[in-house]
Amino acid sequence: MRHAEDWQPSKMIWHPGRLRYEANPAYVRLGSRFAVDQMAGPYARVIQGHARGRLLDCGCGDVPYYGLYREHVTEAMCVDWGASAHGRTHVDQEVDLRQPLPFDAARFETVLLADVLEHIPEPHRLMSEIARVLSPGGKAIVLVPFLYWVHEAPYDYYRYTEFALAELCRQAGLEPLEIEPYGGYPDVLLDLVNKGLSASPFLCRPFLGLARWFSRTRIHDRWRQRTRRSFPLGYAVVARKPPIQDQAGG
Repeated sequence: MRHAEDWQPSKMIWHPGRLRYEANPAYVRLGSRFAVDQMAGPYARVIQGHARGRLLDCGCGDVPYYGLYREHVTEAMCVDWGASAHGRTHVDQEVDLRQPLPFDAARFETVLLADVLEHIPEPHRLMSEIARVLSPGGKAIVLVPFLYWVHEAPYDYYRYTEFALAELCRQAGLEPLEIEPYGGYPDVLLDLVNKGLSASPFLCRPFLGLARWFSRTRIHDRWRQRTRRSFPLGYAVVARKPPIQDQAGG
């Protein structure tokens, strides 16, 4: 990653008082803070749990998840396309993810695709390219929204169910290991109100404080657990490229 020494947290930060990652108010706009709070924990879990070796960060932007994987990988290659709405300070190479990836086969042990797949018009092509550049036994970490507003228009094409994500992985030759929804019906409701009030900071800020408090209660957690598969905010996916012996059928 270019200028790694200058990297600063962007999308989410560690909150020592609550012992968890949350939206960074200096970076995330008011209407997205509740949703980012909810994705932060699942994102941290899968990235820290599965990122290893040489990592390709596809559509990296400001590299918001570098702080999660930097201690776990030996190399980070950060790529993004020229039309990105985010920063370019840490981009190693400009890459159009709609085209074949300019890397040799089996080059990386991990590929991170965070909040990017919904912006790709032909997702099966990108997933096949990710499988190609993964080494045998390597893992793809794919993080996507589901019940979320249109963003980065006009480059916002899809929302995926867990079934579509599993099929995309299998078609690319990857074995889905985890496809976990995050959020649930109460989180979707609170996020919608957070977004609806965002034009009025006077109303939105106290609501956001109440929503964050309620999201940490037992009643909210039970409600979330009952509804997270039918009303997810998004998904955290981990898929593996089969080891050589599996590919050979042995």
